[in-house]
Amino acid sequence: MGIAKMVWSITKKKTAVNKTVDVVKTTEVCVVLDHPQQGEKITAPHYTFRVGVSGDIERVEISINKARGQSCRHSVGYWWYDWSGYKSGRYQAEAKAWAKDGQVFTSESRNFQVLGEKRTTTKNT
Repeated sequence: MGIAKMVWSITKKKTAVNKTVDVVKTTEVCVVLDHPQQGEKITAPHYTFRVGVSGDIERVEISINKARGQSCRHSVGYWWYDWSGYKSGRYQAEAKAWAKDGQVFTSESRNFQVLGEKRTTTKNT
């Protein structure tokens, strides 16, 4: 489920005439690492992480294999981190978001795998 759909579903409120209206409270914060998906296999030489965040957030970081967090950029309603230079193997990532009031929120960890290039060998005769 994408962040927009999740935020929409948790912020609905019934009115007295049985209509729904969107209500977003500034104290509600949700951090979701949208991509990579759980168990995803990455084969490209470059990859972009996408983080969905609701609430009053001033910065987001991605941590890969519990390493120091890397700053994400904010664009078109999401936070993005461009990753390259990685090796084949299994990885774990999580996102952290800092609210303007100083609170820190963390996404669930996401396990994924990077698959190396398949090389073909040719025989000269």
